[in-house]
Amino acid sequence: METQAPSPKTYGFISWLSLIIGVTSFFLVFVTPTRVANTGSTIGDSITLSLMVIGSIISIVGLLKKTEKKTLSVIGLFLSLSFIFYWILIIVLLVTGQTPFAP
Repeated sequence: METQAPSPKTYGFISWLSLIIGVTSFFLVFVTPTRVANTGSTIGDSITLSLMVIGSIISIVGLLKKTEKKTLSVIGLFLSLSFIFYWILIIVLLVTGQTPFAP
């Protein structure tokens, strides 16, 4: 009777894809020269929202796979959710008075 050694966990295509989508989403939300979210553009907001959803789904799939290492998928998940983190940050700054509410 032969025993099979478990295959070593590696970073696969899904892990790298979730990281790339997460970094792209982060740059589109927080970095000023590439910011397309919350600038008054419906297309920019749609792109950012769709990248957030796609990146989150791919990251969760990467986390659920048994043959994938989890580190890149976790980082990709947090970076993909940067649009939500941005709005949480804005609300906290408004409530604490650090950002003016009206002009």
